[in-house]
Amino acid sequence: MSATTYQRTGVAVRDLTLGFRLSLIWFVVIIAIAFAVIGAIVVSVRDPSTTESVWENSAYATRYFPLSQGIMLTAVYLPVAVASGLTRRTFGYAATIGVIGISGIMAVFEAAGYLVEYWAFDLTGDVPTYATPHLFEHGYQFWISVPEVWIVVAGNVAAGWLIGSAYYRWGWLGPTLALPLLIIPALVVEALMSVGWAGAAMDAMGFERPPTWLAVTSCLAVLAITLSGVHRFVRTIDIRPQKA
Repeated sequence: MSATTYQRTGVAVRDLTLGFRLSLIWFVVIIAIAFAVIGAIVVSVRDPSTTESVWENSAYATRYFPLSQGIMLTAVYLPVAVASGLTRRTFGYAATIGVIGISGIMAVFEAAGYLVEYWAFDLTGDVPTYATPHLFEHGYQFWISVPEVWIVVAGNVAAGWLIGSAYYRWGWLGPTLALPLLIIPALVVEALMSVGWAGAAMDAMGFERPPTWLAVTSCLAVLAITLSGVHRFVRTIDIRPQKA
């Protein structure tokens, strides 16, 4: 990457950050408050012997809201980038960084929730239990929970970027018919990691998760291939004329 491309990519990343910042802040605030309220209600009415995690259910929100953000990347920001004099390649670099950044924010947020929940249970002498498989055993193991969530969310955001780019280029019919194929990167990452609902589904079907090192490296390879492929794809996309 040349110095000029590097500088332009930094400008595009800044624009993406400004664009997504408000929605991400509101998402974090709303989810944190909602689960704090839900957790307080559940604790007040459940059997004292029950120690099932409440925060574990936040994984659905931290997966699929970022996926929707990924879907918007090309449609919202590619025209702006090109109109601002940036190349499609520069936009692709910035969007790739955006995918990794959004996923990282969700990973830190979810890991922090697990940690706070662990401390809350610890005050009563209990330890939260999880209904679905995870790489970590306890909520305080943030050095495990952060990479776990980061990789899984990145798979969803990358798939969202692919889906949104396909819709932007080809309209609604073709990508809708091809949606089962477009979502494959997310499904592969979910299946390889076998955590959360995907882990429960794999267990129910009798599949064992691969060794952790193999699952992680395989997922990183899938992410690299997906992001590289979408980066090349967006360089072929024509900008749609703005409707009056």
